[in-house]
Amino acid sequence: MRRALVPLVAGLLGLAGTLGATLYLHRAANAALDRVLEERILGVGDTASEMVGRSLPSAATLRAVMDANQLEGIFLLAPDLVVLADATGVPGRKADLLRVDRSRVEQALAGRPSLAFSYALGDVRVATGYFPVHGGDGKIHAVLALEGGQSLAGARDGLRRALLGGVTLSALVALALGFVAFRWARGEEQRRTAATLAAKGEAVSRMAAMVAHEIRNPLGTIRGAAELVRARASATLSAPDVEALGDILGEVERLRRLTEDFLDLAGRRPFAPVPVDVSEIAEEAARALGRTHPTVPVEIALPSLRVNADPARLRQVLANLCVNAAQAGATRIEVTGRANGSTAEIDVRDDGPGIDPGMRDRLFDPFATGRKDGTGLGLAICRRIVEAHGGRIEAVPGEPRGTTFRMRLPLAPG
Repeated sequence: MRRALVPLVAGLLGLAGTLGATLYLHRAANAALDRVLEERILGVGDTASEMVGRSLPSAATLRAVMDANQLEGIFLLAPDLVVLADATGVPGRKADLLRVDRSRVEQALAGRPSLAFSYALGDVRVATGYFPVHGGDGKIHAVLALEGGQSLAGARDGLRRALLGGVTLSALVALALGFVAFRWARGEEQRRTAATLAAKGEAVSRMAAMVAHEIRNPLGTIRGAAELVRARASATLSAPDVEALGDILGEVERLRRLTEDFLDLAGRRPFAPVPVDVSEIAEEAARALGRTHPTVPVEIALPSLRVNADPARLRQVLANLCVNAAQAGATRIEVTGRANGSTAEIDVRDDGPGIDPGMRDRLFDPFATGRKDGTGLGLAICRRIVEAHGGRIEAVPGEPRGTTFRMRLPLAPG
């Protein structure tokens, strides 16, 4: 009974975590769009109310201001709610009380400008700002009203599609985690024999390929929606809002890399080995780490070691080892190497806290991790890639400080 609860709990935790993150990012992006609209209306209102106070504007003048600032309406109201000028309508009529908030007009006549989302046109929320207009005598004679919201409708549609994709992805991740947990719980009882371990490995490979293929399509939907928001509104977003969009795309990229890890775990990605210089690959891995962990330097001291390897996969191994070190708390990483007969030995050494003794025997097992936010795939992927190249990887025992991972790969002939 207890084993049966493991996949259920894992699935529920995965669903809660990914769904919570999706909803949070959706709310943050929506709030960012609201702030863009509010700042736009407030900025235009302050400037336009001064311009209107000098003389009664024409509809063409108001229309030019409205179009220049991507608004949907600008009109001038007398204290008795008669429309004095309107960018999109005929002046001289009483204002439509379904469109105008009388209490906010009164606030503006008392000298207090305000802004609120007052009504909706279909699914589009419309924000209206009310600004006092001072005459030449310094007294408030009218109220300028500005409406906006339609210009961000496309971005909001993209967010809704992203939310749907995120919810779908959350369900898929929960199912995947539940399935992984089910296989793990079942496999833990069967680890005593080599035959059972082989069967478990094959099952995990099939599961990993299934998860990767199922996640790819929702990821594309989320990425497209987030990039649409950035393309349409990035010029008017504040720094925190740009950062929020960057977080969304960063999470999408993290999940994309996770699907690639699943495919590697399943052995479903083909290799394309060619003679490569290990030092060049290490430099590329170091630059990649610099983009995510700029405070952790990577020192490379490698002779000319040419191995027959898939450059992208070898780069992935070195990048995984460097990222693991940085995430574990290392402040410095060193990549060294040497030729030993027909074998290249490459060491990735860090000054972090070292390996938990309780984890050392399971270090390269899939889903074994000592970090709360870890997936337990990085080192398992490294071992699979290195062994597919005819090599070996191990954690060097007896290190006085930090951790050293050593790869042994066959040197390229010639």
